[in-house]
Amino acid sequence: MRRERAALEHLGWIDLCEHLASHLATGAARDALERTLSRAIDGGGDEGDEEATGGVQTSFVGARSSDARWVRERLAELDGLEVALTRGTTSAAALHGALASVVDVRDPVGRARHGARLGPSELAGVRDLLRAVGVFLQLCDGVPGGVDEALAAHVAGLDRQGDLLRSLAAALGEGAEGEVILVDDASPALARARQRIRDQRARLRREAEAMLRDPLINEGLRDRYFTEREGRVVLPIRADAFSRGASQGIIHDSSQSGGTLFVEPTALIAGNNALREAHLAAAAEEGRLLDAFSRQVGEAADGLFADLRGIVAIDAMLARLRLSQSIDGVTPRVIAAEEAAAIELPQMRHPLLLLAGVDVVANDLRLERGAALIVSGPNAGGKTVALKCVGLAVLLAQAGIRVPTSRPATVPLFRQVVTDVGDDQSLFANLSTFSAHIAHVREALAAAASDGAGTLVLLDEIAVGTDPGQGAALAESILHHLTGVGATVVTTTHYERLKNLAGAAPRRYHNAAVGFDLERMAPTFRVTLGVPGPSSAFAVGRRLGVPEPVVKMAEALADEAALALDRLLLQVNSEREALATMRAEVEAMRAETEQRLTSAREREAAALAKARSRKQRAYDEAAIELRSLRAEVQAQRKRLRELGDAAEATTAGKQAERALRERLHEQLEPPSRAPGAPPRDLEVGDRVTITTLGRDGEVVGVQGSRAVVLVGNVRTTVDLSALRRAEERPPEPPPAKVKRSKSEAVKRWSVSPAARYFGDPPEPAPRSIDNTVDLRGERAEDALRRLEAFVDQAMRADQDVIVIQHGFGSGALRQVIREHLGRLQFVRKLRPGLTGEGGEGVTIAWIDA
Repeated sequence: MRRERAALEHLGWIDLCEHLASHLATGAARDALERTLSRAIDGGGDEGDEEATGGVQTSFVGARSSDARWVRERLAELDGLEVALTRGTTSAAALHGALASVVDVRDPVGRARHGARLGPSELAGVRDLLRAVGVFLQLCDGVPGGVDEALAAHVAGLDRQGDLLRSLAAALGEGAEGEVILVDDASPALARARQRIRDQRARLRREAEAMLRDPLINEGLRDRYFTEREGRVVLPIRADAFSRGASQGIIHDSSQSGGTLFVEPTALIAGNNALREAHLAAAAEEGRLLDAFSRQVGEAADGLFADLRGIVAIDAMLARLRLSQSIDGVTPRVIAAEEAAAIELPQMRHPLLLLAGVDVVANDLRLERGAALIVSGPNAGGKTVALKCVGLAVLLAQAGIRVPTSRPATVPLFRQVVTDVGDDQSLFANLSTFSAHIAHVREALAAAASDGAGTLVLLDEIAVGTDPGQGAALAESILHHLTGVGATVVTTTHYERLKNLAGAAPRRYHNAAVGFDLERMAPTFRVTLGVPGPSSAFAVGRRLGVPEPVVKMAEALADEAALALDRLLLQVNSEREALATMRAEVEAMRAETEQRLTSAREREAAALAKARSRKQRAYDEAAIELRSLRAEVQAQRKRLRELGDAAEATTAGKQAERALRERLHEQLEPPSRAPGAPPRDLEVGDRVTITTLGRDGEVVGVQGSRAVVLVGNVRTTVDLSALRRAEERPPEPPPAKVKRSKSEAVKRWSVSPAARYFGDPPEPAPRSIDNTVDLRGERAEDALRRLEAFVDQAMRADQDVIVIQHGFGSGALRQVIREHLGRLQFVRKLRPGLTGEGGEGVTIAWIDA
C-alpha cells in the first residue's frame, strides 16, 4: 500500500536492502529479495510467503515481520552462524564462495522429474548446489559441541544426497573452452570409446600426412595441409586438378570462389567411417550416462528443491550477518507488538551513514510505547537523523538484522510504520508542501485508529508549510489524537507550542534536543533527552552566510520573549554539550586508566611468577648439590676415620660444606616484603596465607607475635608479620634482586621482627615444633649433621629464630654447636637461652637467608 512504500523510501530501507543484496551470493536469493521489495512497495506485503512446489522461501530474504517469534528465530540464526564461523573450521569466505556457485535449478530438476534428459551444464548446477550443502553441513559438523537450535533447524532441512553428489562430481569436468563436459572416467565404456576416437584420429592424421607427401596428389593441392569438414578429414584440392582426375574422392565443401574443393580421398573413407563410428559410440554412451544421471536427479527432486530453499535461506542468513557486522550491530531484545515496553536505543547510530563511512555521532534514544517524542533544535542539527534512527531500528529488528547500538537495544515490534519525512510536493498531483504533509498525516491517523498500539508514526516537521500559529495548533491536535489511541510517535518541530507539551503532560509527551556549539557556530548532532532545543535560526543563518545586517534586523523584529527563551535554551544547550564532552573525556580517561592498571597487574604477576620460578629452581639446584656434597663428605670422613685421621676429615668436610653453603646463599634472593597489612585479632579457625611459603592454611593457635598454622597435614609456626588473610590476599609485587651493602644489611636486620629476641634486654624467643631441634645425647658429628639438616629446613620455611637444645653436660657439644653456627654466614647472632628458656643448655640463633 502507499503508506508502506512511503515509509520504506522515507527511511532509506530500500538503500539498506541494496547493501544487503551486495552480500548475497546466489542469484536465487537476489531474485527473492527483489520480489520481496516489489511486493512491499506495490502493496502486497512482505511477511512470509512460499512459492509453489520447489519455490524459494522469500520470507528469509529481506522480509520483515511483526511476529516476535519469527524475528527472534532470525536473530538467533545470526548468533548461531557467527559462533559456528568462529569456532568451526570453515570460514565465512569459504561458505560465501560455495554459495556463489549455486544457480537456480528448479527448472532442470522439474524437467528431470518428468523424464527429460539434462545436459552436462544443468547437471553441474545440481552438483554445485549439493557441494554448497556439503560446505554448510561441514561448517556445522565442525563446531565443538554442535550448533544451537536455530541453526540446527536449517541443518535438519538439508539433504546431503551423497550418492548423487559423488556420481556427478566424478562424471563432470571442464572442457578445453571452459564448458562442462562428461569426463572420460564417467564410465569404462565412455573411456574406451573416446580412446578409439583418439587412436583413429591419430591414424587418419598419419595417412593424411603421407598423402600430402605423395607427388601425384601434391601437384593438385591448393596448400600443403589437411582439415576437417563435417567431422571427416579432407584435403584442399584445386577444382581444375580434381576435374582432370588428379584426385579421387568425395567432395564435402568448396571455397567461396569455387577454386578449391575440400575432398575426402578414397583412401581415407574407411578411416573416416571408423572415426565416425567411434564418435557415435561415444555419443551413445554419453546419452546413456546423461539419462542415468537425469533419472537420479528426478528421483531426488523433492530433496533438491528443499536443498535450494535451504541454501537460499542460508545465503540470506550469511548476508544479514555480514550486514550486521558491517554496521557493528548488536542483537536487540525484541518485544511483541502486544506487550507494553519502551523503545530503548543506547548509543544508536544511523546505519546508512555508517555504511557510507561517515563519522557518526551515537545517541541514546528512548520512548515509551504510546507516547510522543518531540525533537527540537536547529536546522541541520540531526533531528531528522534521530527520527530515522528510531524507524530504522524497528525495521532492522523486524528483518532479523542487528541494530547498531553500543549494547542490546529494546525494540518493540509494530504492525504498521507510517512516515512523513521530506517534501513530497508535486505539480502533477496538484499537491503543495502542506498538502503532501497532510496526506501522510491522514494515513497516520487512519492507521492509528485501526491499530493504535501496533502503529509507529514518524513525522518530520509536523504541520509545516502554513501559518505558524495555525500549524502549531494543528500539530498539537494531531499528536493528541495519535497518542490518544495508543500510537507511538516521534516528531521533529520548531513550534514552541509543542515543546511545552511535556510540561503539561509529562507521561504522554517527552522532549529531546539536538545540540548546537555556540563557539564553533555549528551543530553537534548530539541528542539530549528530557529538554527542548532552541531553533537557533539566527545563529544558523549567520553560519550559512546570511549578511550580518539582515540577521541583526531580524533579531530586532523578533518577539523579545521568544528570542530571550531561544537564547536561554541555546546557552543551556551549550553548557550541556560542554558537560557531555567533559564526561566523555573523563570516561575515556577512566577506561584508559583501568586498562593500564590491568596491564600493569598482569605484567607484575607474570614477573613475580617468573622470579619465583627462577629463585626456586636455583635453590633446588643448590640444595641438590649440597646434599650430594654432604654424601661425599660423609663418605670421605668415614674413609679417613677408618684411617685414623678423623680430625682432618672433620676439617675438610667443614671447609667443603662452608664453601657450598656460601654458594647456596649467593643464589638465594632476600625475601620480599609482602604487600598488605598483617591480620589483627587472629582467632583459631581463620584462613590465612603464609607469604613466605605462598601457601594457605588454617590457624590452630596464637602465641604472642606468632601463630601456629596447619598447612595440609603439617603444622608450622609463623610470625604474624608473614601472614595475610586468605580472602584479602592482594597481588604480590615481583621480587627484585638487589645487592645490598653491608650497612644496608645491618639496617635491615636491625628492623627485623627477630631483633627483639636479641636486644638489650632480649625477649624470650617463641618455641614450636618448627623452630626447635633437640640434640641432647648426640655425638658431635651426628649432632652437626642433624643441625645442618634442621637449619636447611628452617631456611626454606623462612624461620628467622631457631632454638637448639644441646643440654649442659660437659659443655663440649654446646661449644661444637656454637662454633659451627658462628662459622655460617647466614647466622646473624647467637645467644644462650634466658633463665626461662633453658639457660646454657639452649642456644638461640638468628638466621637470615
